[in-house]
Amino acid sequence: MNNFIFCFILFFIVCIFIIYTFNLQQYFFKLKVNRKSLICIGVLFVSVFSILTVTAGENEKSTQVKKMSFLDDNSNGMIQDISLNKVVIVGDSRMELIASKEDELDIPNNFIFDALSGARRKWLIDSGRPKLEKILDNKDNNYTYHVVFNLGVNDLNSSDNPKTLADKYFDIYKEIIFEYSDVYFYFLSVNPIDEDVIEEKFSPNERTNDKIEVFNARMYENMVDLNNKRVNYCDAYNRLKFGLPDGLHYDDETDQRIVDFIARDCINFK
Repeated sequence: MNNFIFCFILFFIVCIFIIYTFNLQQYFFKLKVNRKSLICIGVLFVSVFSILTVTAGENEKSTQVKKMSFLDDNSNGMIQDISLNKVVIVGDSRMELIASKEDELDIPNNFIFDALSGARRKWLIDSGRPKLEKILDNKDNNYTYHVVFNLGVNDLNSSDNPKTLADKYFDIYKEIIFEYSDVYFYFLSVNPIDEDVIEEKFSPNERTNDKIEVFNARMYENMVDLNNKRVNYCDAYNRLKFGLPDGLHYDDETDQRIVDFIARDCINFK
């Protein structure tokens, strides 16, 4: 913005110079506009324009600060310097919708989404994992990388055994964890549904919160058994309030709470 102001003022000065160099001021005199009036008008115009431009710049700066404000609050001592970290979130439509709301939500600039609506274990194997590995194989060594896994709710619609499903997911996750020894990994709980509403919106539906809780408990057990300091479990299921307009996906307020939870209470920023 400052460069633009400078260019505009320079342009104005050049115009005045041309007017007086080529004796064009006579046309202004015929309009009864003397030199002082012309200069005053010019100065006033430039001043107003400069004030508006600076104000716009401050507003833009304020917007940027707002976008990162909840991360800059270090009152809890939980977040140090997120600028040295990158977070890759692997998920389904719930995360894809969050990614699509970048204009409505305060999403950290260092969040990268690897998510697709309807994603299941097969998607993780065929597409999600290859994309994640491409990101991690080409990571910038100036940053610490964190990966958040949040999949399973779609598979629970066709699986009668949440424990077995959790074990199948964990086997894939474990391979990735051992493949990248300098990356930190997090299992974000599969979060609840509204069983009454989802029956109407997504029939037939076999998902239940009981199944989700069994799945989450099994994932936590697997994480504990792995006993790896680079791996953590993040229990949003029992810590957040969830608004579910269609029984499966969350409203904006809930999506913001999930983003905040990941940033504040899940990721151990380095």
